[in-house]
Amino acid sequence: MDTITQSEANNIIRSLNIKPIRVSLVACAIVASFPASAKFDLNAIATADTIYQSVDTEEEGQRSLTTLTIAPKLNATYQTRTFQGLWSGTYTHLERDNDDASQRQDYAEYSYSAQWVPFENLLSFQAAGALNYQNTNSANFLISDFIANSDSLAKTRSNRLSSTLTLDQGDWIRGQGTASYSDTASEQSLTNNNALDNDSYQLSGTVLNGDEAKYFIWSVTGTYQNTERSQASTGDFESRTGDGYIDTRIFNNWAIRLTARHEANQISDRDDTNSLVREFNSYGAGLTYRQAENRYISITANKSDSDLDEDDGETFVGLDMQWALSTRTQIAATYGRRFYGESASASIGYNSKYLRTSFSYSEDVTNTSRLLADPENLGVFVCPSVSTSIADCFQPNSLSYTPNAGEQLVQITTQNLEFDDNIILRKSANFQAGYDFSRVTLAFSWRYSEDDYLDEDRLRRTYSFGTDLAYKIGSYTNITSSINYANITGQGAEESFRGESDNWNASIGLEREFGRRLKASIDARYLEQEGDLNAGGQFGNNYTDRRLSASITYTYD
Repeated sequence: MDTITQSEANNIIRSLNIKPIRVSLVACAIVASFPASAKFDLNAIATADTIYQSVDTEEEGQRSLTTLTIAPKLNATYQTRTFQGLWSGTYTHLERDNDDASQRQDYAEYSYSAQWVPFENLLSFQAAGALNYQNTNSANFLISDFIANSDSLAKTRSNRLSSTLTLDQGDWIRGQGTASYSDTASEQSLTNNNALDNDSYQLSGTVLNGDEAKYFIWSVTGTYQNTERSQASTGDFESRTGDGYIDTRIFNNWAIRLTARHEANQISDRDDTNSLVREFNSYGAGLTYRQAENRYISITANKSDSDLDEDDGETFVGLDMQWALSTRTQIAATYGRRFYGESASASIGYNSKYLRTSFSYSEDVTNTSRLLADPENLGVFVCPSVSTSIADCFQPNSLSYTPNAGEQLVQITTQNLEFDDNIILRKSANFQAGYDFSRVTLAFSWRYSEDDYLDEDRLRRTYSFGTDLAYKIGSYTNITSSINYANITGQGAEESFRGESDNWNASIGLEREFGRRLKASIDARYLEQEGDLNAGGQFGNNYTDRRLSASITYTYD
């Protein structure tokens, strides 16, 4: 661990190539909270890989490639009583020899996160973002990387700044509000002429009863979000929601509930069709059974008020529940109706000493820029920022664990996105499980997403699952393996969007530590794509890719 002076820290901050607004935020936070106990840690990792690749394609037959990669990585963490931040940067250099020619390519990436809490339990500021290379084509999900299908990768930048005000000490009323700004940009998109370049502004807030409320339990929640789609020239994407209820106690744990909901999604500056405006309102009444703040079930009868004739005046049943089975298990679910028909959401979390699981299901009107700027994280493992293997990760001890500086909740699966930035209705489910005991670290994931394009005759579905395993066969030796599979299907009026693809990415490896700083590993990997969905990849729609690699990693801290 290295300790530096305040002036040296400020010099490092000024040397980062990031936007002035973010520099000002981070610099002010550090200067304002730089006590003698401040900790600044700097460490570096350098990895060298030699990869032999044998590719068997349907169109061009078999070919072989040899790739040398050198990837230095720098991590910096800063922590005080009120501030913690992490910055990580990687530079990957590739030298590739194949049957025809030699190539050299370079990729620079970084990510950062920071949180400043000047007033505990009252006011906080957050910043997060990254510049990395992401897959733009959903048909190439799991099989695009720097080694193969690199043409499907686009340099993508996302930044998010937010501030949260919390008022949770009131006897009769409590509340929380958040204001955020995010920007997302990419070098290219699915069609290469519609790259992402958007700014989003969001306000959200909740006001609810305090602890002294016994006979009237109530809550009002609202959100507003505006996404400026500058490159697409198709108008700003605006969304707003409002949701409220009041429970009036009538006998013991029983109460009468009155509820109302408002939702509107529209694209401004468009006069070609009114179908792009979606507004839906509902109101209803019913019963609530409540044992505690986090243990209740409410069922209501509701009536709709919609600008779409087929949904106007409909009567439907609504469900709202939260039930903490124990301190280790939490369940929440809703059911009702929105402008597109029946709607639901759910979340389930379980945490024990060795096993942690998390499940969520949601339905959102969104687009690629919003999903990139504010990704879902159900991380069931906490990993050091310098980690290169799942064997270095551990299970958090609670469902609401907050990572320390130098730690991060790790997603063991990723969402399948397509860089077209059209407005979609996304229905998605995400399940993750992690087990960590003795010599075994095991992770399992399952995802489902359905993207319904509201402005086009097009639908895309993705099913995927994955497993990651690390087994300690000695104090310094691990066996690692992973299997990831995805099925992607597309439907639409255009032939290029129709078809199906099955993608596999599996590996097995052996890694050995030599002292505290040096690690060596060998790895065998198998990738396969099969189907008729127009992937537009380097090797066509049907191919197998077999790789054998040897790597050395050196860590300095």
